[in-house]
Amino acid sequence: MRRRTFISAATLSATALATPPDLRAQAATARSDGRRDVPRYPQDAWFDQLPGTHRLFLDATNVEEAAGAVGFGWNFLRTSQSGYKLTDADQAVVICLRHGATQFAFSNDVWHKYDVLRKLKYKHPDTEKKVRGGNVFRVGSTDPDSMDEGFTLDGLAKRGVHFALCGVATRGLASMIAGAKASADAKETIMDELMAGAVANAHLMASGILAAQRAGEYGYTVLRG
Repeated sequence: MRRRTFISAATLSATALATPPDLRAQAATARSDGRRDVPRYPQDAWFDQLPGTHRLFLDATNVEEAAGAVGFGWNFLRTSQSGYKLTDADQAVVICLRHGATQFAFSNDVWHKYDVLRKLKYKHPDTEKKVRGGNVFRVGSTDPDSMDEGFTLDGLAKRGVHFALCGVATRGLASMIAGAKASADAKETIMDELMAGAVANAHLMASGILAAQRAGEYGYTVLRG
């Protein structure tokens, strides 16, 4: 039986691998302060596994918000260093790419290969002109004098930023690429290819909105990009 893409594009934690198939919720320790007890699920465990005391979750649903999330993530790390003398390891930063921002998680090779992605139109975050294709967030700004290599998804990943990807939108893209008459196996092959070309530190979630909600339960400050 062929591999199925699930939970994370980068790694599967030992905890997740050891989890019973039914994925029953693991009850959190009972609290004595009156706050509600929130159940934990193995597919969300990576939120707690990220190093860093300060937790930030940046949510993006379109190209403008994706650009904002990249910029805010970069600025959060930069000013934590300049203003507080902290290191990247002190921060747990997650950028969520969902809905109309999901496609920007995938490599330029994927964008160049598939006609569906090449034809996607969006407003370029630097020029504000309508353009087709080209994953600007993986290769950087069109104005390199103003933004360094760190101001990209790949650059942020190297600094320890993680990415939550919407499983619903990703499967939608896989279906578009495979075609309406494609078999489930063919669509799953495209899913595997998309996730193989995803930005480093990517985690495929059941949906992006679930990722945002779960992040709040794990103590992340959730902001829109």
